[in-house]
Amino acid sequence: MPHRKRVTIYDIAADVGVAPSTVSRALSRPDRVSADTGARIFAAAERLGYSKVGAAYSGEAHLAKTLLFVAADLANPVYAEICAGFQQVASEAGYSTLIINTQESGALEHKTIQGIIAKVGGVALAASRLDAGSIKKIEKQRPLVLLNRYMTGYTSVIPETERGVTQVFRYLSDLGHRSVLYISGPEMSWANAIRWRAATQIATQFGLALTRTEYAVPEPASGVAAFNVWNSNPTTAVLSFNDMLAAGFMHEARNHQVRIPEDVSVVGIDNSSLASLVTPELSSLTSASLEIGKRGAESLIWQLSHRSIRERKLMRLPIDFIPRASTGLAKGS
Repeated sequence: MPHRKRVTIYDIAADVGVAPSTVSRALSRPDRVSADTGARIFAAAERLGYSKVGAAYSGEAHLAKTLLFVAADLANPVYAEICAGFQQVASEAGYSTLIINTQESGALEHKTIQGIIAKVGGVALAASRLDAGSIKKIEKQRPLVLLNRYMTGYTSVIPETERGVTQVFRYLSDLGHRSVLYISGPEMSWANAIRWRAATQIATQFGLALTRTEYAVPEPASGVAAFNVWNSNPTTAVLSFNDMLAAGFMHEARNHQVRIPEDVSVVGIDNSSLASLVTPELSSLTSASLEIGKRGAESLIWQLSHRSIRERKLMRLPIDFIPRASTGLAKGS
């Protein structure tokens, strides 16, 4: 029986079309090569029958069983819920989850990820504040999924914002509203940009005059500041970037004896637990947070299991408007 020639890194290099040194780095230190190059090398090694004790690629052994989940602000109930869904699916699949809270700072996000990326198998960015170049750098090193943010060429899981905003504006129009103030979120937030864009496009369909506040950190104090903007030029309704901003707005409105919803209707986004805790209870748009986290984990684990296949998907999850006591007939209707 003829002796089968042992496969070497030179065979793999010739098959993939890279230098032998690149193959060596990929098999011993996968973090030192791009995700695409590594995927092609691992696939070739397996196809050609390469075997070496200690090789990082061995089966699935080269993939760390830890996933990195990066959130803009875990104090925000929405991100906490996305994280819960992600962690649930990851745990069921045998993966641990390393969670990083970047406190709305793109600089902190970049620095922290680069310090830990070599120790994880894949990265999930929830409402990332990173610029396109930084995100591209991460995907070159590890499989990546974007949650609550969309970028062409990346796997992204996002809510159907246009569907939700259409429901909100149709509801307000039916109640006689003709003017809406949008309380803006952070400048670097993709969700804020897409919500404002959807609002501007859809408002005209229902005859609604739309204005906005300046960019702001999504916390109750910013909602208080937004009330002062509204108070100088009142609208019949307010749509807030999230429930926390809406809660701050409502608190300050009460301090000024402005009645909700008699004087102004208030709508939040995210339908977080906070919506049922404020008085009156807050009408809010759901955000599909738990499901976004679950689908994100499933996608990232799939990428880890199919590294030789570069497949990028956009997943859009339905959201719905939940009316409560903070909305009513427009003043004067």
